[in-house]
Amino acid sequence: MAVFTDTQWKKIHKQLDANEKHYGLPEAREKSLVFSSFNIRKFGAYKVRNKVKRTSGAWRLLIRYAERCDLLAIQEVGDDITSVKHLVNELGDDYAFTASDISGGSPGRGGNIERLVYVYNKRRLEPTGLGSDLAYERSDILRTLYENQELFAKDFKQRDAQLLKLQADTLAWEEELAVWKQTKLNAKGKKKKPKKPSAPSFSISEFLQFIRTPHLVSFQTISEKGVKPYRFIAVNAHLLYGGDTKIWKGERLREFKALMDWLIARAHKMERMFEPNFILFGDLNLDFEKTNIKREEISTYIKSLNSNNLNNAAKINMPFLDVHPDMEDVFRTNARRNQTFDQIAIIASDREYPPPHQNDNAGKEADRFDYGMFDFTQLFFDVAPESTLQKTKRYRYSVFEYDVSDHMPIWIRVQRPVVDQHKFIWR
Repeated sequence: MAVFTDTQWKKIHKQLDANEKHYGLPEAREKSLVFSSFNIRKFGAYKVRNKVKRTSGAWRLLIRYAERCDLLAIQEVGDDITSVKHLVNELGDDYAFTASDISGGSPGRGGNIERLVYVYNKRRLEPTGLGSDLAYERSDILRTLYENQELFAKDFKQRDAQLLKLQADTLAWEEELAVWKQTKLNAKGKKKKPKKPSAPSFSISEFLQFIRTPHLVSFQTISEKGVKPYRFIAVNAHLLYGGDTKIWKGERLREFKALMDWLIARAHKMERMFEPNFILFGDLNLDFEKTNIKREEISTYIKSLNSNNLNNAAKINMPFLDVHPDMEDVFRTNARRNQTFDQIAIIASDREYPPPHQNDNAGKEADRFDYGMFDFTQLFFDVAPESTLQKTKRYRYSVFEYDVSDHMPIWIRVQRPVVDQHKFIWR
């Protein structure tokens, strides 16, 4: 697999040195905090077969970004967390991490196993005791199965048909493979090795449980004596991915709505919550390609949740559904820049957190509310278009999508608490 050379990485970092703000690299400031979400592709083992998996240039870029963040929620961390440990070690003694156990599979059967991780600056943020997964209980699942048994019966029937077809396709593949093995040494007209058929994804018509369980950890800001801290529960989520059919995309949207419904229902019980606010970080896999219709539908859904709340209930702000005042379009967070998979949502009972209508004022004051994305894709294309990246479209992304990631990190900035900050109310 091709990667950037050391010479190219030197050019990349030199370009970033001169243009940090242009590419959206957040500045670390004493008077404000940066909270970020980053799906780092296959961020598992630091070494594979005793060889460091990522290039030194990629590691420098990841560390350079992480050191700007007071809280970094990472998705797609493997069962092997040596890359996380290396990152935190490179960040220094001021940083620590907390991780979930595996999700998205099981120890016995495997699957797309992942962990969800928080890396945080210990000088500015501290855990307050809550660590939990977010899951629907057994009675909810049984109720859904019972009330929608006809739909599930249809899903299971369709699955039976898929598996029967897979069985027939596998038999045909085995016969084709046997023929290929007999003729593969013939240089002239040699046929390509037949590809083994794989089972299609199993999609269901109603939400039952998350494909990967979101992970919750409570935090509070570390402030001077007499300054009331921000207190919140961080929610790290990597929702359903895959499939191009309407059914699959519908299931993905149902996971998102189930997550938001759970958080809102919990926020309505503010007096019972461990902390009075949620901040959701994650790769939510919301599908906005080619059109803003779906984005507008989701934005309308969020506004409906807000309008149904009482005046003293939690309000939802998902700034990455809106166009930043300095942009012409919403941030496209995947490396190919045609989707807004990644999101940060503020679900706040305390009124010092910015509400949705303040998104139009983002970035207008240095240490107040802002949000953005580190656009390393544009950085790479600006530095190395003449050689490595001007080949096929697939090749140009493969140079960095495993070495760095196929998602770009997003971030929000909030003012660090000051004396009487709790008296401040966003208008």
